[in-house]
Amino acid sequence: MYLRLVRAKVHPSAIDSLERAYTDSIIPALRGVPGCLHASLMQSSKNPEDFVSLTLWESVADAEAYVESGTFARLMGLVRPYLQETTEWRMGLSHDMKLEHSQQPQEPTVSAYPVSLDLPTKQDIGFKGMNLYLRILSVMLKPEKKDEYHSLYVKEIIPALQAAKGCLHAYLIMPSRGNRESLSVTIWDSRENAAAYEQSGLFAELVAKVKHTFTDLVQWKIELDPARQGSSTTSDGLKVEGFNVVALKSFG
Repeated sequence: MYLRLVRAKVHPSAIDSLERAYTDSIIPALRGVPGCLHASLMQSSKNPEDFVSLTLWESVADAEAYVESGTFARLMGLVRPYLQETTEWRMGLSHDMKLEHSQQPQEPTVSAYPVSLDLPTKQDIGFKGMNLYLRILSVMLKPEKKDEYHSLYVKEIIPALQAAKGCLHAYLIMPSRGNRESLSVTIWDSRENAAAYEQSGLFAELVAKVKHTFTDLVQWKIELDPARQGSSTTSDGLKVEGFNVVALKSFG
């Protein structure tokens, strides 16, 4: 299985238009793409203008074929008018030697990851309801501790998530060769239950079990504001980005 995240900042006045385009055009288009298993549009709980499109694929080849076919570019063309313009101006001389300048639409950031562990924590998930909440945790692992982290995630974290009220699904994405980033993606039936899990102290307990496998710095790559991209924080200041799911569809 393969996961793709497309991140973009949307103009406040175009949020409703983006959601309609995703539901009415993008989801129906993805339904017919070979290998596409799931698509969802998510809105940041902290920054309402920040959106992520998450798609799951049967294989890397299917995801790459989708991009190479031009379908991804065509679908991006549908939503590009809703993206915020950059603050950077491009200037140049026209054919009649007049100075012209224009703002350019902000290009989305695309990330793709092989899924190492795909585990429903509740058997009746069904991706039903429109109050779903998604949390993404990104950590940088010590190369020699990758296997230990994976083992601890399976033995310690998954059972705890299975017992946590409202946790529906968990994805573990381990680093590919030459990379150290691992993602833990969990889907919840509500933002309230996700917050209760974190505030109960259980999240802190689970982090303590695997903290020794992290590098000294934990880089966060879920920040959607370009001004904050590439920021980092120490593992003692662990953060999680949360998203409200505003549109979704699983393809059987």
